[in-house]
Amino acid sequence: MIRTGSPMYLRPGNLFKDFTIEKRNEDTTARGRVSAGYKPVPDTILRAVLADADPDERERWQQQQHPITHTITQRGTPLAGEGDRLVLGDRYFYIQGVNEPGSLGIWTIYYAEERSYTHED
Repeated sequence: MIRTGSPMYLRPGNLFKDFTIEKRNEDTTARGRVSAGYKPVPDTILRAVLADADPDERERWQQQQHPITHTITQRGTPLAGEGDRLVLGDRYFYIQGVNEPGSLGIWTIYYAEERSYTHED
């Protein structure tokens, strides 16, 4: 028997989480001002792994004026885009960037900033 390290113990809810996708939309008010809001995408759940962004990623995104706090990794092609919001319970993650490594449609990485406040209509 070959052993390759210590066993992993995962409890339910520790790996994949179900996020609600909210698309950013902009409307013009009667006075001509632009107002932004978010609307949920019906019947769409993003099942992904949530992780803290490592210090190198944080630094790289901060230099681009897009601070991030987390990475969210999903199987398959992107379901959300830059500017959209992912909701996990009472937590809000604003997508700063999307990366599809190798452009093969196997994985998607979302770079997101968690904020305690929300932009409501």
